[in-house]
Amino acid sequence: MTQTDQHRLIVPDDKVLAGGLLSVPILYRFSGELDSAALSRALDRVVDRHEALRITYERVGLRRLRENVQPPGVHLPLGEHVVSGPDEADRLVAARMAEMFDPDSLPLTADLYRLTGTEHLLLINVNHRVTDAWSNALIRRDLAHFYNAEVGVETAPLPAVEWRPGDYYAWRDTRMAGEPGRRHAAYWETQAPLLKWAGVRRQPEKFGARRPPARLADIPLAPADVAALRRLAAAERTTLYAVLLAVLFASLHAATAETGLVACSIHANRVRPEVWNTVGQFANLSYLRVDLPPAPRFADVLKLTRAASLEALAHQEYPLLNVVTHPGTTPRTVSRAGEVAFNMLASPPNADSAAGADFSGLRTASLPFPAGVSSHFDLEVFIAPRPEGLSGVLRWAEGGYEPEFAAALAGTYASLVSAAAQDPAVPLAGFREGFSRS
Repeated sequence: MTQTDQHRLIVPDDKVLAGGLLSVPILYRFSGELDSAALSRALDRVVDRHEALRITYERVGLRRLRENVQPPGVHLPLGEHVVSGPDEADRLVAARMAEMFDPDSLPLTADLYRLTGTEHLLLINVNHRVTDAWSNALIRRDLAHFYNAEVGVETAPLPAVEWRPGDYYAWRDTRMAGEPGRRHAAYWETQAPLLKWAGVRRQPEKFGARRPPARLADIPLAPADVAALRRLAAAERTTLYAVLLAVLFASLHAATAETGLVACSIHANRVRPEVWNTVGQFANLSYLRVDLPPAPRFADVLKLTRAASLEALAHQEYPLLNVVTHPGTTPRTVSRAGEVAFNMLASPPNADSAAGADFSGLRTASLPFPAGVSSHFDLEVFIAPRPEGLSGVLRWAEGGYEPEFAAALAGTYASLVSAAAQDPAVPLAGFREGFSRS
């Protein structure tokens, strides 16, 4: 039985999904003369192009859903709202994102909020069952392409969508039934006993409870520091992803004084180029552990994180359901091991998420994920590309941590970025001070 049957289509209690837990939004601010009719037609063309965006669901018993793929030509309604100003728009955006998705309707909604005659907010809220961050980047790219075509701008053809999501699942399931699946299972034989609750939160969440809303704390990342960390990554034969994940581990050590540290990380899991232009839920979680030496320096953390990251990447295709059901783990164990998450967005080829999408005649700003919507994780460091470099934010579960602690963790992460950029051998002992006051 495929992941589609066993995992994505299991229906949790409504209390778990409430609060926008399945919302993966695309939020734009447009300045200029927007053609809303052309935008509506462009949205329909995006839905036509991607099968996953034409999926509806029906309940089969109490706990399962069955997928139904609608044929091309289905219309995605574009709600148009005149608002009094940004505050009302923000309130309506938050309300839309907190709504449950209607299983009988398409797995996305689209709303346009008119602030003035030349200022608009566009919210496309996509169901996480059919999308991930990579897929949302494709939706952004394709929407801009089709909007430009609809307003008469000549555009180059989009890359072909080679595989449907079902093609990938069939390929993946065949691999998991063979030697690759046995190799991944053997890896988890060694990893499962190492999973543990990170222990940053005062007490673990109650498994199966409704997820609390997430609050945000900015993590300023100076472009010069990011550039220095890129050079450090090259010198250490690793990636910027591994360096910034190491900063998270170093921050957790500063917060807890623990040396055995566990975090989960989100991987794009696009291991086949045939799905590089396919919208679908392919992203997967990996669980990483590093065991630091006494009196660690950042260089020690980076070395260990590099090794852990390479292992995680080698096993990123192993389905999360297999991890949860693996001997030696339970859903509760895996959930608690995922208290802390690291999420650094990957950009699809030919879809530069840093530059944003180019809508003809419009100045376009891609807006960050708003606060107040439920998060899958208690603590999540979220790194996103921006035209000037990278932006960082800490999303934290309301009620699980004191605001002062969240601010200290975000500040420590930013301070460690700057310190490691100047001296990768910086000792971590000095960063405990920020938490003695939180």
